[in-house]
Parts: sequence; C-alpha cells; structure tokens
Amino acid sequence: MSNPILFRSKFLFLFLFAIITTNISHAQSFIPFELTPQGHIVVKAKINGVEGNFIFDTGAGLTLITKTFSDKIGKLHKQDGSYTAFRATGEKLTVDLYDAKTVALGNFIEHNPVLTIFDVNLGPIDGLISLMSFKEQPFTINYTNKRIIFETNKSMPAIRKAGHTIPLQLEESRDKALTMAAYFIVNNKLTLQFLIDSGAGSNIYRINSRYITALGVDTANASKIAIPSEFNPKVNTIIYQANVKSITAKQTPAIQCQDVKASFIDGLIYDGIVSLNWIGKQVTFDMKKREMIVL
Repeated sequence: MSNPILFRSKFLFLFLFAIITTNISHAQSFIPFELTPQGHIVVKAKINGVEGNFIFDTGAGLTLITKTFSDKIGKLHKQDGSYTAFRATGEKLTVDLYDAKTVALGNFIEHNPVLTIFDVNLGPIDGLISLMSFKEQPFTINYTNKRIIFETNKSMPAIRKAGHTIPLQLEESRDKALTMAAYFIVNNKLTLQFLIDSGAGSNIYRINSRYITALGVDTANASKIAIPSEFNPKVNTIIYQANVKSITAKQTPAIQCQDVKASFIDGLIYDGIVSLNWIGKQVTFDMKKREMIVL
C-alpha cells in the first residue's frame, strides 16, 4: 500500500508544478529594440546561441544572416535545394538555404529555423529576422516603449477589444518565406494592396508606377532618381517622387496619413509598400488569425 504522506507530497508537488507551468505559458515576455535614425527596428537575437544585431523585418520573407556572422556561428547544414524569390523591385534572387538549431529573441525561441546567408556588408547589422519565426506567435511592436512583446492567449482578447482590427493577407511561399499585406485607399480613388514592411524604415510609401496616371501624378514635374541594388550594383531601379494626398486603411479610416511624399517605382511586384511606424504607436500581429490590431 502506498505511503499516504508520500502520495500527498507527490500530489502537492504536481499541483504546484502545474500552477507554475500554467503561469509561465501565460506570461508575456518582451525584448527591447533600438530605432535607427532611418527608422529601422534593431533587436538583439541569438542564432545557435551566438548573439548579433538584427533588423526586425516583416518584409524580408526569409531570415538572413551575413557571411561574417555565419563565420562566428560555425558551419551550418546546407540544404540540397535552393530558393528563388523576387525582391520588391522585381530583382530575381536565388539563394542557398541553411538549417540552424535555434533563433532566440529574449525568452522566445524558434527551433529548427531555415535561413539564408549573404556575403554583403550591412555595417553593424548581422542580418534580418523575418516573419517566418512568428507564424504561431502573436507579437506587438510598441514604438513608444521600444519593445517587441510576445503575446499570449490570455493577453490577446484585451488587445482585440481595445484596438482596431485590420485583416491581413499573407503570402507564404513553399513554407520558406512569409510576408503580409493589407488594403489601403490612396487619394480616395484606388484601393490597393500594400505590403507592410517594418524593415523599410520610417514614413516610407512606395507605389507601383503603373498607378501614376490613375492618381494624377505629373511625372514631368516629379523628381526622378535611379537607385542601384545593394545586392547587384548593375541593377538600377527608377523612382519618381511625388506627393499623394492621403493613404487610408480600408478597414479603419481613422488610420490615415495625409500629404506625404511617395515613391512611384517601376517594376514593383506589389501595388505598394508602406512602413509600419505611421500606422500606430502600438501594433499587434497575429499570423494565425491573419489580423493586425492597432491601438
């Protein structure tokens, strides 16, 4: 017959353990970030336990590390296959894929991530952290407190109740890359689908040049520049810069910017691209429910 004292002690231990683990599963955690003068969100992250500085980039699609940082990590397993994608400007990129053990941002850890390596000089930046790490993890970008908060099942209902919910459209490519978009109305004329790109910087509004005529943009008086690709200097992108009267979230008219300078880009593969900072000081994303919630 079992010892009743031992049984009660064991039961009490399991009960306390259940309470502790339940509290942990509902506890929010966060990481601080720095905002560069250009408006890029820079976070500390660890890949295979090695820490670096990364841009938190919702438009990257695929997590990227520099060759210099990969040398610090050591050899990563290279997959046999590759991945071909197109940059927003239409520039074709074919990259090798590598298996890592972990990507960690504070207490949040993604196991067995897939990433790519580029031999490119990004200065003090070691790479880009993409949305692929957060397919199952809701998170909030808080510009006021400069935090990325990892939300829980307990925290999300209050956020939805307090904020404006905007439907997202996800573009997931072969389980290797993930980006998100939403619908915006430009100049009260065109309803266009814009990629939401935290990696673009601050106050960035890029529109496909095919809409120049419909939006009444005078290209003769607009400034015109050619920007070389940082991956291939031989590739130039032609950009016209002109003002637009307004860009408004289709679902929530209160989310709007007025009289902003936009870049009209030849060959853009999207209707448009917008940065995140103007949408709200606190924006929550839930990829599973395809929602952006703006407080």
